[in-house]
Amino acid sequence: MKIMIRKTIDMLREKVKQNLTQIQNNQKEIRELLKQQVSIQRTEELEKKYSVNKLLLTENNDFINVQLTLTNFLDKYEDTVFLAEGNLIPYFKNSDECFEHTVNGSLFYDPTHPYYSDVEFFNRLLDYYQHLEDYERCSQLVNTKKQQ
Repeated sequence: MKIMIRKTIDMLREKVKQNLTQIQNNQKEIRELLKQQVSIQRTEELEKKYSVNKLLLTENNDFINVQLTLTNFLDKYEDTVFLAEGNLIPYFKNSDECFEHTVNGSLFYDPTHPYYSDVEFFNRLLDYYQHLEDYERCSQLVNTKKQQ
């Protein structure tokens, strides 16, 4: 998870740089527009450029605040178990999807499992392995719950 947070911080930092480059380019165009004779078209173009720059500055402000928040979070909780690599809890649309990942072995049934506390899910797993006559797996499941 630390890696994901760091990548997010880097992506935000890069986006801020891109926005600053665009703001600088807009400022050059604004300076050129200001050299032109006053007209409705010039005024409209200036307003557009100023508006874009204002939006980009607001976006940068938000991105910088998120960077600071993530950096502070990472500094504060970097050494916790929660942020340890491999402790990411995957997201599943429903219990059926999670069940499939569990029985195919891509997700272990342990206390970090998203449906570990769900009795119906546990019984469904147990029934599945009993039907397959995989009594070793059944025993593992029961022992995992006993350790709770």
